[in-house]
Amino acid sequence: MSNDGLSLSLRMANPWLLWGIWKHRNTTVLAGTQGDLNALIAHAFEESKVWNKLRTMPTQSVTRLSLNPRCAVRWTKPPLDTLKCNIHVSWLNDVHICGGAWIVRNHHGDAAFHAREMFLPASNRIAAELRGVLWVLHSLRDLHLDNIEI
Repeated sequence: MSNDGLSLSLRMANPWLLWGIWKHRNTTVLAGTQGDLNALIAHAFEESKVWNKLRTMPTQSVTRLSLNPRCAVRWTKPPLDTLKCNIHVSWLNDVHICGGAWIVRNHHGDAAFHAREMFLPASNRIAAELRGVLWVLHSLRDLHLDNIEI
């Protein structure tokens, strides 16, 4: 961090680069997939830029900002009076362990419902994902949520 031979942007991105490398390692080892390393580096620099910008802003300005300024890029709002359910399923190929989580948000992005669950072992990623989708559909039905995007 104190090496003046490196650009300031590179030095400030170190924590995000290390975190990205760790997450990439876990994805490669545990899920059997390998992400794009160029995207990892770009994401680390983006995170660093946002963090350092927020860190240098006066407190009053920071409180007016969204907690995650990139949220609009990653999550799009559903239409008015419609809920949106986001789902994620994880499968570990070495031990066939799988689980999932879902969250339902309104058109403001406020969480209305959420759950997480560990599933019975699945023989492959597709089976785990299918199990997760079925679990979400059953859960939403049990909650009587019928006007919802998934």
